[in-house]
Amino acid sequence: MAKARKRDPHPADELQRLEASLAEGTLARAYVFRGEERYFRERAAAAVVQAAGKHGFEICKHDAVDPDFDLARLLDDLVAGSLFAAARCVVIQRADSLLKKGARKFAPGLIAAIQARLSSEDTGCTVLTADALRVDHVLVKAVLAAGGGNIACRRLWDSPPPWAPDPRRAELVVWILARARELGVALQPDEAVYVGAATGNDLFALEDQLERLRSRGEAGIMELVGWQAGGSPYAIAEALVTGDAKRAVAGIEALFQAGFQGRDGARMIDRPAILALLSGALTGKLREAAAGARALESGADMDTALAAAGVRGGPKARDEFKARVSLRPSSQWLGLADEAASIERRSRTGAMVDAADYARLALRWAGKRRAR
Repeated sequence: MAKARKRDPHPADELQRLEASLAEGTLARAYVFRGEERYFRERAAAAVVQAAGKHGFEICKHDAVDPDFDLARLLDDLVAGSLFAAARCVVIQRADSLLKKGARKFAPGLIAAIQARLSSEDTGCTVLTADALRVDHVLVKAVLAAGGGNIACRRLWDSPPPWAPDPRRAELVVWILARARELGVALQPDEAVYVGAATGNDLFALEDQLERLRSRGEAGIMELVGWQAGGSPYAIAEALVTGDAKRAVAGIEALFQAGFQGRDGARMIDRPAILALLSGALTGKLREAAAGARALESGADMDTALAAAGVRGGPKARDEFKARVSLRPSSQWLGLADEAASIERRSRTGAMVDAADYARLALRWAGKRRAR
């Protein structure tokens, strides 16, 4: 039996532990905040900067994707001593852009400078934030070796686990309720579900909504929180293939009207790009399900079916696959893949493809599942 994968701790819990440690006066030599959820990365970095300021450190901030980013200045801040304070807090935001393929000419010098700083007697602090940086990366190891902190800032799941489909149990909804309590906002669980659905999986926007609700008085939640969420292509694809027509149609309408928020926080509204992402997500899930169903039909167990389907991703992707694969026989999965491919071919030939095409698909596929 395959060994269960260890899940990263909840980033909100990790952030609370960090803030508590900093409040007690503990400031480590280095921190790395890595993961696609920008909200947690920025809050964690801001907490360290605030603590470093209280220690009298000089604050040196660098954003690797800023047009005015200066690598020479960053290296100087890393290796030189502070002129105006006892030590420096050097913050490198989105450091992974300097380390990934295509930017590797910067990597050796930057890595060497950070390693030298961490292994020296310098009493300052180094902070790295990164959208994508593996835990086994040499810099993460260097931070940990120096006694530093490492927080995996993953995105919160905006849908409940398959074995407990109550939307109030979704990680995003639980976070909304917890954050509302921290801000002193009165909010019921069902209201938190609506706020999350209406706003989308954007923690900065959700915090703005909670601020708006501080003095709601007798006003209803729908009077103050308008619907602004776009659907995620990946979440819509999952709703389509599982036959959840209601969720799929709502998501499709939101996606084609408002676009969706990418990992970098920017909203994507380009129609061809949306179609390509939705089609790709849908095709991938259907192929996985067909391969997995064939394996199960041949007598294989679920772990073998996962391997046969080539399912990639964390526990959520695996759990979704397990809940999905047994819904239909492999022949039906292949039929759905043909229908999805037909829409994709039409879009590539210049034919008009819009929300109605995918909405019809959602209704038809939900009907097929009920019939079975």
